[in-house]
Amino acid sequence: MRTGAAADLPPEAYAVALASMPSMGPARLRTLLAADPPARAWARANEGTDASERDVGRAWQRQTSLGIRVLLAGQPLYPVRLADDPQAPPLLFCLGDPAALADAPTVALVGTRAPTRYGIGVAAQFGADLAAAGVSVVSGLALGIDGAAHEGACGAGAPPIAVVAGGLDHVYPRRHERLWGRVASSGVIVSESPAGVPTEKWRFPVRNRLLAALSDIVVVVESRHHGGSRHTVDAALARGVPVGAVPGSIRSATSEGTNALIADGAFPACCSGDILLALALEGAAVVAQPEARPGRSPSTGPVPTGGADRLVYDTLSGDPIPLDQLVRLTGLDLAAVCGGLERLAQAGLAHDAGGWWERA
Repeated sequence: MRTGAAADLPPEAYAVALASMPSMGPARLRTLLAADPPARAWARANEGTDASERDVGRAWQRQTSLGIRVLLAGQPLYPVRLADDPQAPPLLFCLGDPAALADAPTVALVGTRAPTRYGIGVAAQFGADLAAAGVSVVSGLALGIDGAAHEGACGAGAPPIAVVAGGLDHVYPRRHERLWGRVASSGVIVSESPAGVPTEKWRFPVRNRLLAALSDIVVVVESRHHGGSRHTVDAALARGVPVGAVPGSIRSATSEGTNALIADGAFPACCSGDILLALALEGAAVVAQPEARPGRSPSTGPVPTGGADRLVYDTLSGDPIPLDQLVRLTGLDLAAVCGGLERLAQAGLAHDAGGWWERA
């Protein structure tokens, strides 16, 4: 191995260079870094090649120039939840505040990428309710249930946590570029893949173990019988993490998986209170949700000053309007509208009148 001019590179830089090598998967990386310190592991992996310190510096610069934080196992900011996990990644890449990984109870809200309107609404409502109760919502920023859960959670309270499959320099899916930015600014996005690594198909099921490992509870909102959410459920069960599922119509293919999970012993998540109760039984400290009382209007929060929530608010009036018309008038996608409505409802600024929405 050729050596170049040594810079003052931290151990994380060598770990990043290792992770950036072609065909370097999580298991091999874990084995290499378990046997040697990062600099030595990198040197051993490159014996007989022309790799140099400059390659390490370039890999490190790629992360730092994008504002990506690198958390090495054993360091103070590395998540405590992963410390004893047998499949914990030896390093994590973060956009946002890594403290969000330790500051609050966590619930993973996961499900199909092709949900029904019912599923999107439930995911957004649960996301907003849980965040308002001091619970960080964990999800994968995928289309469908994942995105709807984070649309509800962003700005509602506790910081959201996203776990993605590819490098943090590549927004995936592209349609979630705005949501990606909101999660990073109000919480944290994490990946075990360094910048420059493509979002390959095999990385999604591998990523799902981190969704489970970072969560106190896993809840499946909608899923087909053999949907991808099963990877997260299996990872949760292997770690002793309780699993809940939202009941759905026996005529809906997107509820086949959730109904089967309930039949197999998952707790029914019929409202956010069911999830908060499950968290409390696990010893988590949660904020009780206020009960709505007949004849009493909730106190209202400030009107949003901008963004999607303000657009949704401005589109509402004293006359109830159906959800599909709100989507059409605002130009936002369904998950974004549902998330905005749930946050406005939390603030006492909007009211759901039997599936039609109006200003409160």
